[in-house]
Amino acid sequence: MRITSVLLVFVALGSGFASENGLPRSNEGLWRSIVMAAALSPFRPFAVSPTRDSGFRLFDQAGQADGQKVFQTRCFVCHGRDGKGDGPSAVGLAEKPQDLTDANWQRSTSDDRIRSVIQGGGAAIGKTGAMPPNPDLTQEQIQGLVAFVRSLAVH
Repeated sequence: MRITSVLLVFVALGSGFASENGLPRSNEGLWRSIVMAAALSPFRPFAVSPTRDSGFRLFDQAGQADGQKVFQTRCFVCHGRDGKGDGPSAVGLAEKPQDLTDANWQRSTSDDRIRSVIQGGGAAIGKTGAMPPNPDLTQEQIQGLVAFVRSLAVH
């Protein structure tokens, strides 16, 4: 995608500087090319796929709200109402629950890993079995939870 953007800029600039007779074009041609390149640029964000490192994610807000409801009924006991790992049951655990608001953790953890932990519990990723599995959750509920967990990121 970057190569396409770079080529577009070169084509736009090149067409603005050269003419059929080899003499420089007027500024009007250059500006027309720049405007055309700028007009096409709003489509670029839709072509870029979200990545873990960019922090750019597309989530359904309704799904995120549903995920928050599930979180507040199942996960808050250990992770706390705000996801900081300070829930009422966290005190008695040998391993403190993950602080879901931690920006470093958010950047280093994939959505697939979060899904695995939600569905299979801590043991699914080699952690303690203190976090129970949730095999009864639907894929929509799990995706909503992932969206909600991502919304907790502190930037």
